[in-house]
Amino acid sequence: MKEQDYINKLDTLEPAVIVKGILLQETTFAKLKNSGCFDHTKQTAVRKLLKVEDDKCFSAAENLDNFKDYLSLFPEGIHAKDVEKKIQQMEEEESVNLKKREAGDRMIREIKDDINKFTIEEVKDNLSNEDLEKLCFELGIDVDVVNNYVEPDLKFNDTPEKASDIPKGYTDVFFWGIPSSGKTCALSAILSTIKKDFTMEAPDCTPKFGSVYRTNLVNIFREDIGYLPARTNIDRTQYMPFLFYKRGEKGKRKISFFELSGEVFKYFYQVVNNTKITTEEDQENTQKSFDLLQLLLKSKNRKIHYFFIDYNKETQGTLDNNLTQDDYLNAAQVYFKDNDGIFKNNTDAVNVIITKSDEIEGDAQEKLVRAQMFLQSKFGNFMEILKSQCETNSVDLEIKLFSVGDVYFKRICKINRDFSTSIIKDLLERVPVNSKGMFRKIFNS
Repeated sequence: MKEQDYINKLDTLEPAVIVKGILLQETTFAKLKNSGCFDHTKQTAVRKLLKVEDDKCFSAAENLDNFKDYLSLFPEGIHAKDVEKKIQQMEEEESVNLKKREAGDRMIREIKDDINKFTIEEVKDNLSNEDLEKLCFELGIDVDVVNNYVEPDLKFNDTPEKASDIPKGYTDVFFWGIPSSGKTCALSAILSTIKKDFTMEAPDCTPKFGSVYRTNLVNIFREDIGYLPARTNIDRTQYMPFLFYKRGEKGKRKISFFELSGEVFKYFYQVVNNTKITTEEDQENTQKSFDLLQLLLKSKNRKIHYFFIDYNKETQGTLDNNLTQDDYLNAAQVYFKDNDGIFKNNTDAVNVIITKSDEIEGDAQEKLVRAQMFLQSKFGNFMEILKSQCETNSVDLEIKLFSVGDVYFKRICKINRDFSTSIIKDLLERVPVNSKGMFRKIFNS
């Protein structure tokens, strides 16, 4: 019926029919009331029936469209004000969710272009569980590995404070690199590969410096897939002596890994350029690292040096304190030169390690050639001075490639042990077997 038909027949229409007409939006209670023909008793009956329908419609509403339908039917209904607030809230949530979905879709596209564009935390915060599971499936990643991520807890040990603390007869292996150069991850891969494919024992000295930190690094890759540590607020220098040897080998090698704080390069830059780029707290920690460095450089132990340079950081133009790797390395070289060099005292080899070398195109030989060109182009001055110092002191200088493995979301790594094994084999050749221990065994037998 038309609205006028309801008005003309108000006297004869049953309350249920009137309510039906109102629900069909053919008329409204207000217009019927204003017509002057709406009997008060019938109004009361219609109101009661409308209240039942009002409550029923409100209780059944589940989504935004349902609530809008309710408000259309009952603009002055019992729940109208609550529904208006609910609609506003849901529209705001829908707007937020829409923006989040758009951001998630954009993130997925960017991840497919660069798997390490975002961290695990960023991915989990911005993608729904369904989208994350679908993305991992498409990328061939176990979604449980992503969901179960726990950042490795690296616990630091005390370090030597005086010359007599440094165990004698060890080959000290120096791991140099500016902050975030990849040396900690590389060290973890190397140590875990020694533990997996060779034999590692506690050092024959007291205290056993760096034992907890060394164990923490080994455990990062106790499985073939591990979680990489995030960069700490300030790097910590750690000294880690231990014994290692090939399975079945009788003699043992004494070796100590010395992970040098990347902050020391900031110290070099400050000294060479007479400036200040660190806080007082950082300066105190850096000074402690530098003092230990001086102790080790002056010791009579044999020495091997590894300088880590991040290929990705350089090609992407990443800066630290508005400084490049080259700025830091050149400052270090000036410092070395002004202080009579660092390679003249019992140094057996110097290695320049290009990390993230998997991003260099070509086969193994082509990668090495491109790496050499990369060093000459980006670090020509540093390499020339390094070469000169090595020649002056009759020290072998080699350029090596390194990749910790396939990295996902900056924190998950499927380890490639080939590069670590190459460095370990080099150490096995250069670090002498402890013959004293062998002779003792022969004598005792």
